[in-house]
Amino acid sequence: MKTAIVALLAGSAAAFAPASVNKASTQLSLSLDDMAGSTAPIKNFDPLDLATSGSEETLLWFRAAELKHSRVAMLATTG
Repeated sequence: MKTAIVALLAGSAAAFAPASVNKASTQLSLSLDDMAGSTAPIKNFDPLDLATSGSEETLLWFRAAELKHSRVAMLATTG
């Protein structure tokens, strides 16, 4: 009887123990060919050659600015 109580207490204590978290890698490959948005007819549409005009941080900033401006434009069309 005592072993059953100890087993129940140990099992319930495991419910409050922190779970092991496997961290996923967040490293991005910033190859222009593999980026989202490239399509079959025009694979890499970059007429101003902005993808090669700076570092990886610059390219990420350009992508974030493009997302921000597109969201503002979508809101503007709704009124």
